[in-house]
Amino acid sequence: MLARQQMQEIQDLKLRGYTQTDIADYYKEQGLKPPSRPTIAKYFNMDVIPDNPSEKLAKDKAFDVEPFKSTIIATIEANAGKSFCISSVYDLLEEKFIENGDYDKLPGNEQTLRNYVHYLKDSGIVDTSSDKRRVYDHVFDTPPGEQMLIDFGEETIDQKHSVHFICLLLRYSRLLCVYAQDHKYNAIEACQAIYRSFCKLGGRPSVLVIDQDAVFVASETYGEVIKTRVFEDFCTEQELRLWVCNKADPESKGP
Repeated sequence: MLARQQMQEIQDLKLRGYTQTDIADYYKEQGLKPPSRPTIAKYFNMDVIPDNPSEKLAKDKAFDVEPFKSTIIATIEANAGKSFCISSVYDLLEEKFIENGDYDKLPGNEQTLRNYVHYLKDSGIVDTSSDKRRVYDHVFDTPPGEQMLIDFGEETIDQKHSVHFICLLLRYSRLLCVYAQDHKYNAIEACQAIYRSFCKLGGRPSVLVIDQDAVFVASETYGEVIKTRVFEDFCTEQELRLWVCNKADPESKGP
């Protein structure tokens, strides 16, 4: 049943003296699935039926504002034809807008973002045609021991406890080192973990491949990456070079 027809019918039943409970029973007697109780209450308490209910009753789309909107659309289009996790998009937004201090928090939660992504796709706002998809090419392996990929993660245990971890992966051999702790890594702790991995491996790579994480990168202007003081001192001491991916684009790491 169309929303406007349902609104009108519930209003008519209300004028005939039906209560909200009576209206639910009325639908059941007609062999129809009744609207949910919140829907009945909303339509029952209306003063005026809107001309375009789907438009008037649509909830505000929290992420439908800049700079979040353009970032989400670009992410969807870059991943056209591939499945991707909404939580990854949410993490990307946090990394791009929260961790660098531009905003205190995102305008909605993961479910709000999921609904917004569905809206963008269903309404045709995003272009997922093949010509918008990222073109991939073969990426040649680097020599053994040359590159190490670094990334952070978090696993929620319950409402009060989370495990924060850092993963260090040798690109050629795929040898992985993982270190965990009960709080988010800062620059000193991250550098200590990287050094521990060098000790474990018995050597060090010449290049670290990283995201523009606030632990490592203070800012990026016109392609020039400014490292945090602690990380810059560490790289100088260990004679390390960096491969820094584009902001909010982890796939530009290469492999």
